[in-house]
Parts: sequence; C-alpha cells; structure tokens
Amino acid sequence: MGAREATETLLMWASVGGGPAVLCDVLRLLRAKRARIGRVLYLMQAEGMPLPAKADLGDVELEQVFVPLSDPTHHTVIHEAVRARVLPRLRSLDGVLHINVSAGTPAMHAVWLVLHAGGAFPEGTRLWSAQRPKHGDSRIDPVEFPIRTYLAEIRRGAAANPSEAQYDPDCRSAARRYALETLARYARLPRAPLLLLGERGTGKTRLVETFVGHLKGRSNVVTVPCGTLDPNLAMSQLFGHVKGSFTGADKEHAGFLAQAQGGVLFLDEVQDLEARVQRQLVRVLQDPKRRFRPVGGTEEKEASAEIVCASHLSLEALRARLDTDLFDRVSLLLVEIPPLRECREDLREDWQRVWREARSSGELPQDAPWNGAMAQALGKSPLSGNLRDLQRLALILMARATGGTGGRWLEEGLAEWQALQARFEAVERKDVQGEGDLGTGTWNERVEAFKQRLARAAHNEHGSYVAAAEALAVSERALREHAKGKKE
Repeated sequence: MGAREATETLLMWASVGGGPAVLCDVLRLLRAKRARIGRVLYLMQAEGMPLPAKADLGDVELEQVFVPLSDPTHHTVIHEAVRARVLPRLRSLDGVLHINVSAGTPAMHAVWLVLHAGGAFPEGTRLWSAQRPKHGDSRIDPVEFPIRTYLAEIRRGAAANPSEAQYDPDCRSAARRYALETLARYARLPRAPLLLLGERGTGKTRLVETFVGHLKGRSNVVTVPCGTLDPNLAMSQLFGHVKGSFTGADKEHAGFLAQAQGGVLFLDEVQDLEARVQRQLVRVLQDPKRRFRPVGGTEEKEASAEIVCASHLSLEALRARLDTDLFDRVSLLLVEIPPLRECREDLREDWQRVWREARSSGELPQDAPWNGAMAQALGKSPLSGNLRDLQRLALILMARATGGTGGRWLEEGLAEWQALQARFEAVERKDVQGEGDLGTGTWNERVEAFKQRLARAAHNEHGSYVAAAEALAVSERALREHAKGKKE
C-alpha cells in the first residue's frame, strides 16, 4: 500500500441492520472516486454489532469506536457523544478524512453537518452521502456544505498552531459561551475599540492574538504590555520619534502604533500607561483615520490599526485609573472573560489543551491524565490563578512522570499540586483581606500596621509603587517605607 493510501481515513456510523454490507459498499464506491482509504473509524452504538470479514476489507484497517447513545434521534445526545468520543481521535490524523454522513438516523446526519460547519474536523475533510436505492446501482455523492460560522474561522486559526492552548469557541459553560459569542460579534466591527476585562491567567492575550485577530482578518497583532514601557520613553515607544527629537534619537523610530499598521494594536494592562500617553491615545482614538504625531514630529501620520485594550482590574477600578476621556472611548465595547471557576464544565477540555501545550517530551502521554481524584481536585479548587493553575499542575505531573518516581507519579503529583495551591490561596486571601490583624499594642502601633497593609495592597492592585503612589496621592518613598513597616 502506498503512503497516500495509508493516510486517508473513512469515518462513519455502523448501520443497524445493514452494517458490514453498507461499509463494504461505501469503500467500493469511494475507491471508484479515487479515494484511497487505508483506515476506517467505525462508530458503534452498541458492543457486539456485526463486523465485516477481514477478507472483505482487504488491507483496510478497521478501528471500532464504541459511542453509546441513550437516544440516537436526539441531536444533543449525539453531538455530546461525538465531541467526547470521536473528535479527540481526529487530532492525530495527518491525511484526508472522509465522512459518510448518510449512515444512521437523520439526527446523526444533521450533527455531522453542524460539526463540519463549525470547523470541528481537520482541514480538507470531505463529506459523502451514499445511497442504496431499491432499484438501480448504489452511488455516493459529495456533500457540498459551504456554510461557515465564526467557530470555523477560529478553529482554522487554532489548527494552524496546534501546540498553543486556546479556548474552544464551542464551549460548554454558559458564562464562557456568552463571553466568546459577544467577543465574536464585537471583533467584526471595524475601527471600534474593544476592551477585555478578566482576572490574571484567563488568557486575554491569547484570545486577542488568535480569536480577535483572526476574526478581524488581521494577522499582524502587536502586543504591548503597558507596564513594561519605560516612563521616560513611553511616548516614543508607542508613537515613535523623528531623528534628533531628543538626546540619543540618532535615527527615526516607528513605534508600536505604526508597527501595527494594517493589524491590531493590543494594549495589555492599559491602566499602566502614564497620564500623558493616555491623553495622546485619546487623540488617536477619536480620529477615524487614527492619526498621531511622533515625538518631535511636525506632521501627523495615519495608522490603519484596530485598537484592543485589556485589564485585570474591575470596571470600577479601571475607571479610577484611566483618563476619563480614554476610559469613555475604550469601554464602548466591553467583554468580560469569566474565570475558570465559573466555567467548570470546560475544565477537562481546558486541561487537555494546557497539557498538550506544556508537553515537552515524546515519552509523555499525548492525552492529559484524568481520573476521579483529579476531577474532584479541579472541581473544588478556587483556581484563582486560572489557566496558570492548570499549567502548574501539568508541569508538576510531567516532572514526576519523567523523573523516575514510579507508577504513583499521578497520585503524588496531584497531592504536590494541591499543597502548593493551598499556599498560593493563603497568599491570595492575605492580599484581599490584609496581612494578619491590625497589630497589637498602642493606637499608633495599630495604625502603623494598617498603613503597612494598605501600602502592600495598593502595590498589588496597581502593579507598582509609582502607580500606587499616584492613585493614592502620596509620595512613592512614603509608600515604600510603610510597606516595609517603617515610618517615613
């Protein structure tokens, strides 16, 4: 058998009543269409269904896939079963996939079409409808179903980068589904600023770089972590500068906004921009042509760039940190990305994607480990770090699996993760509630204890002592001293 023959796969339900004969007929008809099927994924509703003889299959490999259905006429039952039992098996396919959609109930036919329209199958998948009329010869016809949804658009982008952990747009939890559907609607609007809010670790950056960029049809996404901008050079870093505009400007610099020409400028943690940069950004946003003036320049330039902002702060806290005009403009379209603890129905699939991205050795299992203990641990954990908690779990398990710890690596790794989670959660509670109590001793000693808590909490909320001092109208030196437990 040639290499091409071995890579083409047929996927179909076992026909109740006609099973083996229908399968063999489909294989014969597809050969006549020049398909070279080397493997069949044969979906069986019940164990013990009849199979074709090996002689009838020839050199075609038959793989039985048991997919129990409580009701083969119920679309949701079929859809969930196929997602859980069939789609994971298709990730490793490296050749053409053929699907015979005609075997089974009408509801089964519909599910194949829905999944195909949503981009659930590998690129290049071909759908077929085999007919066995009472009179005349059997035939098989291609099914042309060109309808595409935003699910298909996003999945095509994800398929191009299979090693990256990305949210499945066809998610199970209501909270995430609402957020992603809203994001899909908003992302299609040209020249409309977009604001994403969500806790740290909810994957906002990955969503913008994949989901938003793909839906806007702009592959060039320039990501700017605003907290990393040099306060003295932020204007130049963002808007560029002309040669000679300041000491050290020995050549012209384009800036991030110009680099995002024709693409997306993503301002991550936008609240960390200093005040004068925020004011300049207001000028860019209020101009439909996105005009801006580089530092030292006398003429304005245009940047055909979409602007997306994100923050881990609440809407109220972000409003207090941003220039009023800037807040009004970036918050016109708001999407809140829910934390993982509100999307536990998606946890197993999130875990699978995180595992695949973190998997660094062929010795590690391709499918993420899963058992009752892990399901219970993830179901109870507050997951305050969101995807980072899953990344920590993956790395711990991988370290134990490759570290020669024996057959108990999963059990021991899960226990290690739970112990670490408890420590991180204790730190998180202290950040929210304040460290310890209000101290002991005199009134002044207790006031100093409170100031220390306030200084540390402000630093955590605002990301730096500079930003915290500006928000609290206090000197940076005083804030640092109080955080150390010393008087100014």
